[in-house]
Amino acid sequence: MTKSSAPSVPVFALADLAESATQLRLRNGGSGSAGSSAYIQATRALASWARSAGHAPLVHALVHLGWTSTSGARANCSASSSKAWAHAAPLLEVGKPAAPQVVAVLTALTEAGAPAEQVATVWATFTSVA
Repeated sequence: MTKSSAPSVPVFALADLAESATQLRLRNGGSGSAGSSAYIQATRALASWARSAGHAPLVHALVHLGWTSTSGARANCSASSSKAWAHAAPLLEVGKPAAPQVVAVLTALTEAGAPAEQVATVWATFTSVA
């Protein structure tokens, strides 16, 4: 008999979030690009999963961090008047760097059982791989 092992959790490396003057969600192309469309669809699918799984604040945090100012990975998380911010505020550290928070949120989503394909799409967008 072989022992089945649990699937491994991907490692989201902070170093992969290169510092650039681009919003994290637009790192692989501006609005209307194939990458931007894939990101939007992935976050919508994650949001749908999260609502039924009780993890909606994590997806809201991810969306808010994706909109982080044009300083990208160098930016600090800031408060806003968006709905994403309102739902994610307890999870976010205002005034702290956004990049480690992105890594923490994606890791938490993965550990919670979020759809791997959508998590990978968001990560690929944030790292300019898509």
